[in-house]
Amino acid sequence: MNQNDEPYDWERFWIHFVCGALIGAGLGLSYWIRHWYVGYSGWVCIGLPALVVALLGGVFGDRFWEGLARFGRSGW
Repeated sequence: MNQNDEPYDWERFWIHFVCGALIGAGLGLSYWIRHWYVGYSGWVCIGLPALVVALLGGVFGDRFWEGLARFGRSGW
């Protein structure tokens, strides 16, 4: 860490993390409902995307959200 570097903004991390968890859970829930099968675990189908999107959103912040929005606009 250089002297010119700003300290890590934990408040911003947690805001991005919580928003990512909510969006990831929504995506996982949508997948689980559309592809429902007796063997699919709801906890895995909802929890795994929530954790992944939350961590990516928290660590990479606005760069991740811009990339996700660009990916969504391209038609998936």
